[in-house]
Amino acid sequence: MKRRMIILLLSSLFVFYTGHAQLQFSSLQEIWSYADQHNIQIITHRAAKSVADKSVQQAYAAVFPVISANGAFTDNLTIQSTLIPANLLNPAAPAGTYAEATFGKRYIYNAGGSAQFDLLNTKDWFAIKSEKLSREIAALNIARSKADLHEQLANSFYSYLLLSKAEELSRENLQTATELYVIAKNKFTEGLVSEVTVNTALINEQKAAKSLDIAVENKQLQLNSIKLVLNTSDNISISVDAATEPVFIADTVFAEDPNVKISYTQMLVSKTQWQSSKAAFAPTISAVYQYNTQIAASDFLKFGNSNTTPQQYWGLRLSMPIFGGNSKRYQVQKSKTDYTLKQKQYDNARLQSDINNQNILLAYNSSLNAFEKSKNILSLYQSNDLHAARRMNEGIISMDDRLKVYTDLITNQNEYLQSMSDYFIQHYRLQIRQTNLLQ
Repeated sequence: MKRRMIILLLSSLFVFYTGHAQLQFSSLQEIWSYADQHNIQIITHRAAKSVADKSVQQAYAAVFPVISANGAFTDNLTIQSTLIPANLLNPAAPAGTYAEATFGKRYIYNAGGSAQFDLLNTKDWFAIKSEKLSREIAALNIARSKADLHEQLANSFYSYLLLSKAEELSRENLQTATELYVIAKNKFTEGLVSEVTVNTALINEQKAAKSLDIAVENKQLQLNSIKLVLNTSDNISISVDAATEPVFIADTVFAEDPNVKISYTQMLVSKTQWQSSKAAFAPTISAVYQYNTQIAASDFLKFGNSNTTPQQYWGLRLSMPIFGGNSKRYQVQKSKTDYTLKQKQYDNARLQSDINNQNILLAYNSSLNAFEKSKNILSLYQSNDLHAARRMNEGIISMDDRLKVYTDLITNQNEYLQSMSDYFIQHYRLQIRQTNLLQ
């Protein structure tokens, strides 16, 4: 029985570990690349792009000749009689008399075919141009969705790195605070320090433990956020080696802004619609061909004694709108107004993008300098903490002075983490703006 339970336990562990794979990422770019293939929003926009491709093909198909065929079968169960002058059948019949006569055959077969090709129809070509622009917008929506997705992932990624650093500092603080509390408790037993000093040391120890718990829990929350965006249930592992070091970016060439490109394409769509509304006044010229034949027979599906009457023709058709209540003229005016508005929106999008690029670069350089200074300041506080620990052990300073130096270190650590957070935010914003998302 015991052996059987062990086998069941091992089987359960095997199922658990094989059912929970692990994704390992060593950089933000790897996470971005995975998300571009698996995120549901990106998949949705790619599907919309495929639909737009088919719409372009459909628009091209509209300019091809239209060929149709038709057929009909009629069974004249009762052929209506017609009154005709009797002397047509019998010359001896008195004038003014009529006789009944039946004309036609019972079974009628009709077949025909027609073809039409528009030699000149400007609306079709504007429709093709409009669908092409719509396809381009669908592709740009993928790029814009990537930009939003990359920023969301970068926020979670760098938050994870920040929390990893916070966890590292919290573990160091917990170790130091625990040691200080043990020393303070022993000194209080010996009557060398007050109860206030012991309570202060205990408060520092509990704060360090609390900060460590929060950092560990929030790290898992950030991993769960990344899993949700990546559309995966697999466990995620992120390497943070050297990832918290500041990186100077010398190349400040920004990639093309998807929002500006979308605004430009929307302006072209509006222009095409304006041109298409004006083309509604243009004539349409079409070439047509028609062929029809009729077979009349007295017996069903027996054509030995049937009559065939074919017909065919071809020609040119000209269609030109003359008056339609001025609705088309008003449509032209509406389209022109929309086109003018889209031009202004495009100019504003370009200006906004240029200013945002300048602000991102300024904010990045500012946060980088602040982070570098915060690192140096933290190093000095850590040095002071080491000196204070040594001087307390040597009996040069009191326990209260030692705790004061430790409290100053904790306060500066929070300032350091805030500077690191600001740097991370500006760093990934600059990364995104330098990434070509239109590929």
